[in-house]
Amino acid sequence: MRAPGERASARRRWSRDRRGASGVVVTLLILLVAAGALSMFMSLYVPIWTKDIEAQQMKRVQSQMMGLKENIDAQILAGKSSTLTTRLTIGDEGGPVLGLTRSPGAISLRPQAGEYRVGSATDPAETLALARGEMSYSSQNRYYPDQSCIYENGALIIRQEGRAVMKASPHFDCRRQADGNLTASVTLISLDGVAASRSGTGDARIKSTLRIFDATSYAGGDWAAGRTISINVTTVYPSVWADFFNGSLGRPDAGLVPGADYNVSLRSDGVDVTLVGVNRVELGIAVVEIELGV
Repeated sequence: MRAPGERASARRRWSRDRRGASGVVVTLLILLVAAGALSMFMSLYVPIWTKDIEAQQMKRVQSQMMGLKENIDAQILAGKSSTLTTRLTIGDEGGPVLGLTRSPGAISLRPQAGEYRVGSATDPAETLALARGEMSYSSQNRYYPDQSCIYENGALIIRQEGRAVMKASPHFDCRRQADGNLTASVTLISLDGVAASRSGTGDARIKSTLRIFDATSYAGGDWAAGRTISINVTTVYPSVWADFFNGSLGRPDAGLVPGADYNVSLRSDGVDVTLVGVNRVELGIAVVEIELGV
């Protein structure tokens, strides 16, 4: 049997032990609350913020791809060999938590993609001009719908969730002049260079160099009586190109009659345009070398 002093000492030790256990419990409760708050933050707020960041990235890429088109247009307008550089951001800048939700992207150059041809509608062997090439950006978003931006033959096309629209038009115009003559103006753009791609995150540099630009006018002779020419576009986006040609040729100020002056027909891999009774063609062909760098 213990002495009274010994029992009092044991009670004091037990009291101290209970205070230590209470501190551990409080710490665990704080950690549980913090973990719950972090879980709620990650599941509710991070997706919302990341979606906004990815949407901003899509707008940024569209603007940068438009800058590429404008640079190439400026080079063609100058009509002499020159080099310009366009900055393209691959992937977004990341979400609010140390960039852990950063979504990557990919750019690619395919010099042999597509085909854009101007020729005779009566003689398929007669080709006046031919171009190829495509530059594209594809997102790999987590929350915002994925988009692709495609530059081909002077046009900028945006694709999202199976639908595509032409954001910027190629170099094409056809109209009847005051004297009754039908004139067409077409510039085809070939993207030359080594096929390449970049993926991940960061910045890329797209260097465009105008290697060749040739402008030719076709008029007089048998053109005076009017010739029928064809424009054949082979592309992954035939309906987008068909909408463009129908919209351009069907403008009231163009003065053209569908079926009589022109016809636009779709095929599975492209679109064919026939222009009837053309008296003059201003035809340009540009070869632009593209180089991808960092």
